Amino acid sequence: MKAHILGNGPSIDLYVPQDDFVVGCNFQQFPTDISVIVDCKPFLIYKGNRLLVPTKRIITSRYAWQTIAEQNLEDEFEWVHVIEHLEKYRSSGHIATDWCLENDYDEIHLWGFDSIWEDTQETKSDALIPRSRAQFDLWMHWREKWQEYKHHNIIVHNTIEGTQLKDIL
Repeated sequence: MKAHILGNGPSIDLYVPQDDFVVGCNFQQFPTDISVIVDCKPFLIYKGNRLLVPTKRIITSRYAWQTIAEQNLEDEFEWVHVIEHLEKYRSSGHIATDWCLENDYDEIHLWGFDSIWEDTQETKSDALIPRSRAQFDLWMHWREKWQEYKHHNIIVHNTIEGTQLKDIL
C-alpha cells in the first residue's frame, strides 16, 4: 500500500493531490485522510480559524491534549491516537511515518520535508506559528531521526520523481 505524507517545507509545492492515503502534518493546503498535530500552538490557532485543518481524523500527543481540552476541542475531531510520551526531536513527520509503517504501508512518499536534504527548517506554517529562537537547529535533530528509516521504502520528493531516503542521508 502507498501513502503520502505532507510536510510544510517549501518543496510541498511539488505535490500534486493523489488518490492514495494522505497524511498531513500540522496545517495543510491539500485534502488529507488524517492529520498529525502534536504541538499545542496549532490547536490554539485552529480555534480561531477552523479551516486550517482539512481533516477531522487526528493523531496528537498527551502534551497537546491539555490545550485541546482547555480550548474545548475534544468533540471536534476523531482522535485516532494520542501519544502518551513524545520522544524529544520526533517531528510530526516522523510520527506520521511511524503510523504508516505500523499500518502496513510499504511505500511512503514524503513531500515538503526540505530539512532532510537542506540545512533549513523553513515551513509554510511559520507565518502562523512563530518559532522561539531556541528552535533554530531542529533540522539537525530531525535529520538524525530520519536515519532510523533508511531501510524502508521511503521516497523523498526533492524533485517530482523523488529519491530514496537512504540515498539522500
